[in-house]
Amino acid sequence: MSPPPTKEKFDAYLKAFNTHNASDYGQYYAVDFHVHLPGVPPTKSRAETVALFETGLSFCRETLHPTWLQFTERSVAMEACVRTEALVEIDFPFPFTGKTYKKGEKFTYPIIVHYEYNDDLFITTFRSFSEVLNPDPGYGIAKEVLPGYD
Repeated sequence: MSPPPTKEKFDAYLKAFNTHNASDYGQYYAVDFHVHLPGVPPTKSRAETVALFETGLSFCRETLHPTWLQFTERSVAMEACVRTEALVEIDFPFPFTGKTYKKGEKFTYPIIVHYEYNDDLFITTFRSFSEVLNPDPGYGIAKEVLPGYD
């Protein structure tokens, strides 16, 4: 039995995401792509999502290291360890650890993500679950890329 088509697409997406280049990983998102991250209002388009990730990845470099994956014809479930390096001093409590970090410091946190795909195998929805120890994204994230955040 061959793996579902989402496996090959997801493997390519994960490799692209870990390059930290928005044009590489953004090509896997549907135009109406929605992201639901803990502690952050949902995004409603590829453009909003890429802007959010570019902002977040400007102060830390995150790479996803799956510890468990499950594929269906139109979805992927993942448990992962997010390995993170502070690119600047993070002097507000990082949302998923509740700690501050010096530039160059490395840390990890666990995450669970559910991805949904459309018939063309573009990712339409990304739902992430992680413990949020600091619900305020801090001044390090530009509020204009957080739709609905007040």
